[in-house]
Amino acid sequence: IDGKASVAIAITDDLVAAGADAGKLIKTQVAPLIQGGGGGQKHLANAGGTNANNLQEVLQAIEQSL
Repeated sequence: IDGKASVAIAITDDLVAAGADAGKLIKTQVAPLIQGGGGGQKHLANAGGTNANNLQEVLQAIEQSL
């Protein structure tokens, strides 16, 4: 909306058991790409930022991390 990005990540129990953490992904992989901040828990996290131009890169970073 208006060039701003909003991203949410939900991770299933099996991936969390394997070591995935939505909060860490948001902080380390997503927030820097959208020039923003975020946080959450292992199963669910969200971020917002001022740059929506990198959303394709966000999806690729998350996919590679899982």
